[in-house]
Amino acid sequence: MFLTQFDVNVARRDATRLLASPERLHAAVLASFPPGQSATGSARTLWRLDRGPAKHDARLIIVSPLQPDLTVLNEQAGWSTGTPGRSADYDPFLRALRSGSAWRFRCTVNPTTAVRKQGSSRGRRVAEVTADQQLQWFITRLERRGFRLPDDPTGVPSARVTRREVLRFRRQSSTVTLAVAQVDGILEITDVDAARSALVGGIGPAKGYGCGLLTLAPTGK
Repeated sequence: MFLTQFDVNVARRDATRLLASPERLHAAVLASFPPGQSATGSARTLWRLDRGPAKHDARLIIVSPLQPDLTVLNEQAGWSTGTPGRSADYDPFLRALRSGSAWRFRCTVNPTTAVRKQGSSRGRRVAEVTADQQLQWFITRLERRGFRLPDDPTGVPSARVTRREVLRFRRQSSTVTLAVAQVDGILEITDVDAARSALVGGIGPAKGYGCGLLTLAPTGK
């Protein structure tokens, strides 16, 4: 597995076009791999777009079974100076994870639940509306995937929704509406095998639209 960071030059016209549509950005990410090689077994290509406080601050994070070739993406949305992204072998980090260890985390999710109508074989996805509902949705799924959220001294879970938005974009002849929430905080690993699976397989739906990628960083303690 590889972890890649790509700084987006938001001033470029093609970059603006990509950032306006998760559908187009997903296609650009997949174009960085040979056809049919963006997934192997339970591991798949996941991506997330992180936006900073400044308008020009945008970074694409990719976790993938193969190292991506970012040449085309750099031509569309990269900077004329510097290297076209930075990739690192992710496997040593995954192997070094231990149960009980604490990490800072970030995950952008699509907090929806599948609801099946009576008498119908197909259901529809219902979005969680409030920040509290979205956070609880995330905590429930995080705990199923080998993590827990330690309480801070006040008894409040050590995570919060830091960004919420509703995205609307075209997919072929239809319009896709996608509610997303970015969650940041501190977590603790309870089941290291399940945690590794979540880090390479993602959490929740809409993974093709930049949701589900969970990343960890040292707590600094």
